Amino acid sequence: MRGLLADENVQGHLPYLFRLLDYLDLWTILTDVQIGFAVFPQLGLAPGMDDRPLWKFCQQDGWVLLTDNRNNDGPDSLEATLADSWQVGNLPVLTLADKARFERDRAYGERVASEIAEILFGIREGEYRDSQRIFIPR
Repeated sequence: MRGLLADENVQGHLPYLFRLLDYLDLWTILTDVQIGFAVFPQLGLAPGMDDRPLWKFCQQDGWVLLTDNRNNDGPDSLEATLADSWQVGNLPVLTLADKARFERDRAYGERVASEIAEILFGIREGEYRDSQRIFIPR
């Protein structure tokens, strides 16, 4: 696992997530174990990329996708992709349960940051590979 890939609709939230991780003394630990963070442009991904090829890219390249929610519109939606392609051992998708609350509620944001770090550490150690999608916070 290379790290966390922020979906287009949450990539603007990464600086805030970084600050929270730093405040919680988790940022250095994550970087020390080489868990990276990326956005679409850094990886050469096209804006507006469809769900199915994005999910396949994440699986092949070792990125855990962080999103606030991708729709269930059609056969190539994230939900349809997970239903017909996901299997035990794949990387889960992390989904912010309430993006607006993450933006405005510091305590909630800290909980989200802490859980993201915990899950990334766990995935690195082989855990959480039995879940298609994990809503954050749990």
